[in-house]
Amino acid sequence: MPRRRSYSPDRINQDFLDAIERLKNGRPQHPEFREKVKKGKTVKINILTVSKEAGRARGLIGRENCHYPEVRQLVLMEAEASGIVPRSRDDVIKRLRAEIAELRVQLSQAEAHAAYHFAQSARAEKSYSDYKGRYERLKARVENNLKASQYKVVSLFPEASDPAE
Repeated sequence: MPRRRSYSPDRINQDFLDAIERLKNGRPQHPEFREKVKKGKTVKINILTVSKEAGRARGLIGRENCHYPEVRQLVLMEAEASGIVPRSRDDVIKRLRAEIAELRVQLSQAEAHAAYHFAQSARAEKSYSDYKGRYERLKARVENNLKASQYKVVSLFPEASDPAE
Protein backbone atom coordinates (compact mmCIF):
# COMPACT_ATOMS: atom_id res chain seq x y z
CA MET A 1 0.00 0.00 0.00
CA PRO A 2 1.58 3.31 -1.03
CA ARG A 3 2.12 5.81 1.70
CA ARG A 4 0.03 8.96 1.83
CA ARG A 5 1.70 12.05 0.50
CA SER A 6 2.42 14.83 2.92
CA TYR A 7 2.90 18.36 1.69
CA SER A 8 4.48 19.78 4.80
CA PRO A 9 7.88 21.33 4.08
CA ASP A 10 9.50 19.34 6.87
CA ARG A 11 8.26 16.04 5.45
CA ILE A 12 9.34 16.90 1.91
CA ASN A 13 12.77 17.95 3.16
CA GLN A 14 13.07 14.70 5.11
CA ASP A 15 12.05 12.68 2.02
CA PHE A 16 14.92 14.23 0.07
CA LEU A 17 17.42 13.63 2.88
CA ASP A 18 16.30 10.01 3.25
CA ALA A 19 16.63 9.51 -0.51
CA ILE A 20 20.20 10.83 -0.46
CA GLU A 21 21.10 8.43 2.35
CA ARG A 22 19.53 5.46 0.56
CA LEU A 23 21.42 6.27 -2.64
CA LYS A 24 24.70 6.69 -0.75
CA ASN A 25 24.22 3.35 1.00
CA GLY A 26 23.25 1.58 -2.23
CA ARG A 27 19.76 0.61 -1.05
CA PRO A 28 17.33 2.58 -3.25
CA GLN A 29 13.57 2.00 -3.09
CA HIS A 30 12.73 3.24 -6.58
CA PRO A 31 12.20 0.20 -8.84
CA GLU A 32 14.39 1.53 -11.66
CA PHE A 33 17.32 2.09 -9.30
CA ARG A 34 16.82 -1.26 -7.56
CA GLU A 35 17.20 -2.99 -10.92
CA LYS A 36 20.46 -1.11 -11.54
CA VAL A 37 21.80 -2.12 -8.15
CA LYS A 38 20.78 -5.76 -8.74
CA LYS A 39 22.75 -5.72 -12.01
CA GLY A 40 25.80 -4.51 -10.10
CA LYS A 41 25.74 -0.95 -11.38
CA THR A 42 25.92 2.12 -9.19
CA VAL A 43 23.35 4.87 -9.13
CA LYS A 44 24.79 8.34 -9.50
CA ILE A 45 23.72 10.92 -6.99
CA ASN A 46 22.33 13.92 -8.81
CA ILE A 47 19.23 16.07 -8.68
CA LEU A 48 17.18 13.80 -10.93
CA THR A 49 18.00 10.56 -9.14
CA VAL A 50 17.44 12.06 -5.69
CA SER A 51 14.08 13.50 -6.70
CA LYS A 52 13.01 10.18 -8.26
CA GLU A 53 14.13 8.26 -5.19
CA ALA A 54 12.30 10.69 -2.90
CA GLY A 55 9.18 10.50 -5.06
CA ARG A 56 9.09 14.27 -5.33
CA ALA A 57 9.16 16.74 -8.19
CA ARG A 58 12.57 17.58 -9.59
CA GLY A 59 11.67 21.28 -9.66
CA LEU A 60 11.72 21.42 -5.86
CA ILE A 61 15.52 21.11 -5.94
CA GLY A 62 16.30 21.50 -9.66
CA ARG A 63 16.84 25.22 -10.01
CA GLU A 64 19.20 27.61 -8.27
CA ASN A 65 16.33 29.55 -6.73
CA CYS A 66 14.41 26.47 -5.58
CA HIS A 67 12.21 25.66 -2.60
CA TYR A 68 14.86 23.57 -0.82
CA PRO A 69 18.27 25.19 -1.40
CA GLU A 70 19.92 23.28 1.47
CA VAL A 71 18.93 19.95 -0.06
CA ARG A 72 20.10 21.13 -3.47
CA GLN A 73 23.49 22.08 -2.05
CA LEU A 74 23.77 18.74 -0.32
CA VAL A 75 22.94 16.88 -3.54
CA LEU A 76 25.50 18.89 -5.48
CA MET A 77 28.15 18.30 -2.83
CA GLU A 78 27.42 14.56 -2.81
CA ALA A 79 27.57 14.47 -6.60
CA GLU A 80 30.94 16.22 -6.48
CA ALA A 81 32.20 13.90 -3.74
CA SER A 82 31.17 10.82 -5.71
CA GLY A 83 33.78 11.67 -8.30
CA ILE A 84 31.83 13.30 -11.08
CA VAL A 85 34.43 15.24 -13.03
CA PRO A 86 33.20 18.44 -14.67
CA ARG A 87 32.90 17.89 -18.40
CA SER A 88 32.72 21.50 -19.49
CA ARG A 89 33.06 25.02 -18.24
CA ASP A 90 29.30 25.03 -17.66
CA ASP A 91 29.80 22.28 -15.07
CA VAL A 92 32.54 24.31 -13.43
CA ILE A 93 30.30 27.38 -13.43
CA LYS A 94 27.46 25.39 -11.89
CA ARG A 95 29.79 24.08 -9.18
CA LEU A 96 31.09 27.56 -8.42
CA ARG A 97 27.57 28.95 -8.31
CA ALA A 98 26.64 26.20 -5.89
CA GLU A 99 29.59 27.14 -3.69
CA ILE A 100 28.58 30.80 -3.85
CA ALA A 101 25.01 29.92 -2.87
CA GLU A 102 26.29 27.85 0.05
CA LEU A 103 28.52 30.69 1.20
CA ARG A 104 25.63 33.14 0.94
CA VAL A 105 23.51 30.88 3.13
CA GLN A 106 26.34 30.66 5.66
CA LEU A 107 26.78 34.45 5.57
CA SER A 108 23.10 35.10 6.17
CA GLN A 109 23.11 32.64 9.07
CA ALA A 110 26.18 34.33 10.56
CA GLU A 111 24.56 37.76 10.19
CA ALA A 112 21.39 36.54 11.88
CA HIS A 113 23.46 35.03 14.67
CA ALA A 114 25.40 38.27 15.13
CA ALA A 115 22.18 40.32 15.16
CA TYR A 116 20.74 38.05 17.84
CA HIS A 117 23.82 38.45 20.03
CA PHE A 118 23.84 42.21 19.48
CA ALA A 119 20.22 42.43 20.63
CA GLN A 120 21.01 40.28 23.67
CA SER A 121 23.98 42.50 24.50
CA ALA A 122 21.87 45.66 24.24
CA ARG A 123 19.23 44.08 26.48
CA ALA A 124 21.89 43.10 29.04
CA GLU A 125 23.35 46.61 29.06
CA LYS A 126 19.92 48.12 29.66
CA SER A 127 19.24 45.67 32.49
CA TYR A 128 22.63 46.50 33.99
CA SER A 129 21.89 50.24 33.99
CA ASP A 130 18.44 49.62 35.52
CA TYR A 131 19.88 47.45 38.28
CA LYS A 132 22.71 49.87 38.92
CA GLY A 133 20.20 52.71 39.36
CA ARG A 134 18.15 50.61 41.76
CA TYR A 135 21.30 49.74 43.70
CA GLU A 136 22.36 53.36 44.01
CA ARG A 137 18.90 54.44 45.20
CA LEU A 138 18.74 51.60 47.73
CA LYS A 139 22.24 52.34 48.98
CA ALA A 140 21.38 56.03 49.51
CA ARG A 141 18.15 55.07 51.27
CA VAL A 142 19.94 52.66 53.58
CA GLU A 143 22.59 55.28 54.43
CA ASN A 144 19.90 57.87 55.21
CA ASN A 145 18.03 55.41 57.43
CA LEU A 146 21.21 54.42 59.24
CA LYS A 147 21.86 58.08 60.04
CA ALA A 148 18.33 58.53 61.33
CA SER A 149 18.04 55.36 63.34
CA GLN A 150 20.24 52.34 63.46
CA TYR A 151 17.43 49.94 64.37
CA LYS A 152 14.85 50.85 61.74
CA VAL A 153 13.79 48.22 59.14
CA VAL A 154 14.25 49.31 55.52
CA SER A 155 11.93 48.04 52.79
CA LEU A 156 13.85 46.73 49.78
CA PHE A 157 10.92 47.11 47.43
CA PRO A 158 8.59 50.08 47.11
CA GLU A 159 5.27 49.74 48.82
CA ALA A 160 2.75 48.07 46.52
CA SER A 161 -0.45 49.97 46.03
CA ASP A 162 -3.70 48.35 47.09
CA PRO A 163 -5.03 46.28 44.14
CA ALA A 164 -8.60 47.20 45.05
CA GLU A 165 -7.94 50.88 44.27
